[in-house]
This record gives sequence, C-alpha cells and structure tokens, in this order.
Amino acid sequence: MIRPWLKHWPEGVPYSINYPRIPVNAFLENSARKYPNRTALVFMGSSISYSSLGKTASKFANALQHLGITKGDRVALLLPNIPQFVIAYYGILSAGGTVVAINPLNEAKEIERQMQDSRAQTLIVLDRFLEKVDKKDSDLKKLIIARAENYLPFASRMLSKVRRKTTQAGDHLQFETLLNNQPPPPQTVPINPMEDLAVIQYTGGTTGRPKGAMLTHHNLVANTIQTYHWLRGWGQSKKPQGQGHPIVLAAVPFFHIYGMTVALNEAVHAGSTIVLVPKPEAVDMIRAIEQNEVTHLPATPNIYRAILGHPSLHKEQLSSLTHCVSGGDPIDIETAQRFKDVCGAELYEGYGLTEASPVTHCTTLDDQPPRRGSIGIPFPDTDARIVDLLTGEEDLPIGSEGELVVTGPQIMKGYIAQNDETQRALRDGWLYTGDIAKMDEEGFFYIIDRKQDRIISQGHTIWPTKVEEVLLQHFSVESAAVVGISDPTRCATDVQAYVVLKPNMKGKVDTSELLSYCRDRLLEYQVPDDIQVVDKLPVTSMGRVSRATLRERNEISD
Repeated sequence: MIRPWLKHWPEGVPYSINYPRIPVNAFLENSARKYPNRTALVFMGSSISYSSLGKTASKFANALQHLGITKGDRVALLLPNIPQFVIAYYGILSAGGTVVAINPLNEAKEIERQMQDSRAQTLIVLDRFLEKVDKKDSDLKKLIIARAENYLPFASRMLSKVRRKTTQAGDHLQFETLLNNQPPPPQTVPINPMEDLAVIQYTGGTTGRPKGAMLTHHNLVANTIQTYHWLRGWGQSKKPQGQGHPIVLAAVPFFHIYGMTVALNEAVHAGSTIVLVPKPEAVDMIRAIEQNEVTHLPATPNIYRAILGHPSLHKEQLSSLTHCVSGGDPIDIETAQRFKDVCGAELYEGYGLTEASPVTHCTTLDDQPPRRGSIGIPFPDTDARIVDLLTGEEDLPIGSEGELVVTGPQIMKGYIAQNDETQRALRDGWLYTGDIAKMDEEGFFYIIDRKQDRIISQGHTIWPTKVEEVLLQHFSVESAAVVGISDPTRCATDVQAYVVLKPNMKGKVDTSELLSYCRDRLLEYQVPDDIQVVDKLPVTSMGRVSRATLRERNEISD
C-alpha cells in the first residue's frame, strides 16, 4: 500500500505506538496519583483536585456496585458538561460498566429508544432533564438524579436554589447521597481492554437514525494516545517552562465522542485542568478562557464563529491559547485564518467519526503554509484509502473522488443490535466512512461530501457542499443547506436549497437574485431548482446541519 503522507510526517510524532493495555479509567487513576494537588476540574468558580476527583469517582464506582451494577451492565448518562458527568463516567468504567452517553437535547422518544436499544437499565440524569424521562418505563430499574448546583460555590449554590423550583426526586436515588454513603475503593473488576466495551456511543444522526457504535477500552485508549502524540506540546502554557500545565476549555459536549475523547479523556490523560462549560455561549467561553488562562481549545466551527462574532471580543482575552483544534464539521478557510490572526494560537483541523473513537486524520504544524480545506493525513497506526463508490473494492487513482475507508486501533467493534449495518460499515477490518474524499499526490486528504447526500440530477452527480459554498459566498446568506428532492411528476430529482439570511438582510434579498448568483458561478446542472428562505435550519447537537431532517420534511409534505 502506497502511503505518500509519510513524506510529510510531523517531527517528533511516532509512526507507530505501543499502546498500553489498560482500561479507560486508568487515565484518571494515573493522573490522581501523579498530580494529586493539581486542579482537575473548574466549574463556575469552584474547583476539584485530581486527588479529590479520583477518590470521588472511586466512591461512585463502589456505590454502583452496591446497587448491583456488574461487569458489562450499561449505565446511561443524560448530563451536560458538569462535574457529575466526569465522576459518573470514570466511576461507571471503574465498576466494570459500559457508558451510554445520551444527548440531553434529544426528544424524549429518542432518549427512550437509545435506552432500550443499548439495554441500559440505569440512568443518571440532571434534574432539569427529568421531564424527558419516562419514570414508569418497566425497563428502567434505577434512576439517579444529579443537581448541578451541588458543585457551585456556596453563595451561587444558595442563589440557584432560590431562583428555581426544586425538582421533586420522589423515591429515586440522589447522586450526592450515593457518594456520601460509600467509601472508596470499589471491588476491582478484571477488564479485557481489547474486547470489553467502554462506551456505546450513538452517531450524530445526520444521515438517518442514530446508531450505537460499540467502542472498546482499547479503541478509546488508542485514540486518546494518538491524539496526545499528534498535538506535541499539547496545550502547554506560555509561562516559563515547568511553571504551567495544559488548561482545557471543555465547551464541546462530553456526550459527543469528539468531546469525550479530546476534551475529557485526552485532558485527563495529560493531567490537564478542565474548565467545564455546560452551555457554550460565546460570552461565557471568552470569559472562561481569559479568567482561567486556558491554553487548549477543542471546538467546532460554530464555536469558533461564535467567539469571533462576539461584539466585545478583544484579542487579549484569547492570548493564553497555544493550541486549538477544530472538529465535528469542516471549518471554512476564512474562520480558521481569522481565529489564528486574533489569538495567535496554532489551529489544527481534525477529521473523524463516532465509529473511529473519533479521530483518524489531522493537519500538521509542519505543513506551512497550511493547506486550508484539507483534513490532513492519517494518525499513527492508521491507514486510509479512496475506493470506488459502486463496489468499494477498487482503489482509485490519486486525485480521484471516492469513498474514504480507514483502518486502525481506534475502529469500533460494530453497531449494537444492527448486524446488517455493521457488515456494510466494516469490511475486512476497514471502516467505510460514507464520506466522499480525495487524496492529493502528497498524501493529504480532502472531504468532498457525504455519500448519502449525493444528488443524481439530469444524469449528473451533484455534491450539496459545492452548491452550499457558492450560496454562502453571497453577502446576504448566513447559512445554507442543499438536498435532493424526488419529483415524481417529472421522474427526476430536484436540487432544493434552503438559506437563512443574515438579520439585517431579511426582506431585502429575494430568491431570484440568489438563483441568478448561482447561475453565474455553477454549472447548469448544479443550479438549484428552487431556493427557500427559512428562519433556521435543523441541526445536530454539534451544530451540523441535518440534511436528513430536511429530506424527511419534504417527504412528509409530499
């Protein structure tokens, strides 16, 4: 197999790594031993040391075992980025359980479906989300309720209780009560990292119903260590050598695999201080970066755009940042360059998917000037190919567009309870990503679009991203999405575009002007058949536009 990217391998990063065969919870145990007095978590003005975090997670593991949780039992989390998520996550793993991290923004029916699909009978939920839980569900055996204010400073805790009505817990278990009643350590559970599941993580659902990816301890440990080596000097402070350690802003949600690996596992593995941001509002993130001298920011393009767009932003507020990573969606060239110009930090762009724990590719700092638009090259011990769309068996020539397939130690075991989907996604150890990409002569990869989003119209293949890029270049357009809509009257597929106009442009630009703009910049068959102006586009938890939802809306209306 030809690997042209090896000619551009970043200095100081190993080609291959000897991964320790440890469970994921060993990351916290090791850092609690090495950095007992270092601050592990910062939450709304309060802090928790690594020693305290390690002991608390151990207490929670013991409490779960006393509740009857045994090896392999699935325990679901319905929590934002608060201390209880971190405690419960490592506590569940220490008890031998499997974490099922569910997006609290999901509708109640989807939460219930994921609980049943994963066979989780224990749920840890923030009290504010209790209304989304069917407490009469016969499959739900244990419900543990957490309250965010219990980790606030005393004054803020009292104020929080005054401002809102207390949720009645009834006969259900209280998170803090469980902790207070159990001393560490828990009973040791033997884990086979290569086979035992650490997490059942549901995909984003951008192309259909979310599927539960089964990730082993080894999958997550390997990807954490791959990422740590790739970002050499990872998040180190600008203070004199030896006086600073990484300080990470955790704004990307832990219930998403990107946040779980890059903002949580990687940060704990490195002994970093994690600044928790439950709701990533621009003003809160800017304040947290400045007040805590944050050095490392893993974020999505939407987060970077929100920070840059805040009217009161001054570059001095971001001056502590040294390393930033963008993931979850492609970042546009303008945003990437503007953010680097503002804060001076190096900006990596990574690529991955839930099924790969998630990272498989990343840009390098050695590639100067940076190839904006590229997702970089494969990680250590990771191979990638571009194959034909019809059979997926033929390797395509350099520069050709085809499906990106990857293999490596971070690749999932399969989808839970979906053998057919697993067989389609995993073939001979290769993960078929569903993303259309190309590789240039030097081994750098570029994502074109999603395979399932391809539009066949007038005998031509149309990639929605290409049309969306043109629409976004119009001065009036804030966001855009393009999907293929079946037109049975013509036995054809129409190219349907949706746009959200900038606030000051509403009512001032009509769709005929946008169509004319597209005709001047696109091939005839790429021009949308129709453009609709909407107030907002449906998005996933990571802020990615859900084309699947737009297609479903059209099917229902038809």
